Amino acid sequence: MSFVTISKKIQMFCTSIFLCFVLWFVVTSYNYVYINEILGEKDVEVETANRNYEELENQYSELKNDILKSANALEQRQQYIQQVLDENETLTEPTENIEIDDFDSSDFVDDENDREARNLIRDESLDKIYVDLKHIEMQQNSTIKSISDKVDAKLAFLKETLNSAGLTEDKMIELAGDLPSLTKAQGGPFIGLENGINDAELDSSSFDELYTKRANLEDLEMAIAYLPTATPPEKHYVSSKFGMRRDPITKKWATHKGIDMAGWHKTPINAGGDGVVLRAGRNGSFGLFIEIDHGNGFRTRYGHLSQVKVKRGDKVEANQLIGLMGSTGRSVSTHLHYEIWFNGKPIDPLKVIKAANDVQKIKQQKYDS
Repeated sequence: MSFVTISKKIQMFCTSIFLCFVLWFVVTSYNYVYINEILGEKDVEVETANRNYEELENQYSELKNDILKSANALEQRQQYIQQVLDENETLTEPTENIEIDDFDSSDFVDDENDREARNLIRDESLDKIYVDLKHIEMQQNSTIKSISDKVDAKLAFLKETLNSAGLTEDKMIELAGDLPSLTKAQGGPFIGLENGINDAELDSSSFDELYTKRANLEDLEMAIAYLPTATPPEKHYVSSKFGMRRDPITKKWATHKGIDMAGWHKTPINAGGDGVVLRAGRNGSFGLFIEIDHGNGFRTRYGHLSQVKVKRGDKVEANQLIGLMGSTGRSVSTHLHYEIWFNGKPIDPLKVIKAANDVQKIKQQKYDS
C-alpha cells in the first residue's frame, strides 16, 4: 500500500482556499439575510406610507366635498337673498355683491410627481377658500339680519293696523290658509340647503326664521287685502255706533251689530270692497238689503235702502254704486245700517274705516309713507 505525500506548501494553499471559501460563504449568507431584513422593513415602511397617504387622500376628498357643499349652500342662500330683494324694493340694501361662482375645484392641484408640494398647495388653497366662504357667510348673515329687521317692522305695522280694526292676527292667518298666497303657490323638485362643513359653522336658523316671517307677512298682507275699508256713503254722519245701545223703537238696551250712517234720502251707497253679491232685495226688518262676500271671511251688509242697484251673483268693486239710502224696514228715519262681519261675527265698521289709510298703505306696499 502506497501513500501520496503532499508538500506543506500545497497543504497550506488548500487550507487557505478552504478558509477563504468558508469566509466568503459566511459573509455572503450574512449579507443576504441582512439585506432581506432591510428590504422587508423598507417594504413595510412604504406600505405604511402608502396607507397613510391613502387615508389623507380620503380625508382630503371628504373635506373638498364638504367645502363644495358649503359653497353650494351659500350660493343657494345668495339666490334667496336676491329673490327677497327683487320682490320688494323697500327691502333693498346697498350690499357688496357676493360672487360664489369663482369657486372652482381646479384650485386643488393633482400632480402625482410631488406629494409634498401638492399637499402644501392644497392646504393653502383650502385655507383660502375656507376664509372666502366664511367671509361670504358673514356678509349674508349681515344682509339677512337687515332684511329681517325690516320685515319685523312691517309685521309690527300690520299687526297694529289689524288691532286698530278690531281683528286678530291668528284668525286672519288661519283664514288665509285657503288663499293662493305667494308662499303656497310654489312647486318643483326639492333641493335642500346643505349645512356645509358642519351645522355650527354654517347655521341656517336665521334664514329659516326669515322665511317663516316672510310667509307670515305675505299671508297677512294677502288676508288684509280682502278687508272692506271703503266708506259706503261719502256724505253722512254716524247716528248710532256699534255695540250696546237703546233701541230707537223699544227704548230697551240691545246689541247693535253695525253702525247707522245718516244722510239725505237717496244718497249713493257704494260697496265697501271688491266682492260678490250674496243677497239683494227685501230682508225683513232690514227692508231693502244687500249682502256682499269679500272673501277671506269678510262680509258687508247694507240695510234700509230705498233702491237696490245690483242683483245676486253680481261681482262688484270697491266704491261701486250698489244702492241708494232710504228708510225701508224697521227704521225711524233715513239712514244706512252698515255691518261688517268677519269669520261669522260682527266687528265694528268704524274701526275698519278708521284703519283704511293704513290698510291702503299695506295694499300698496307703502309702509314708510
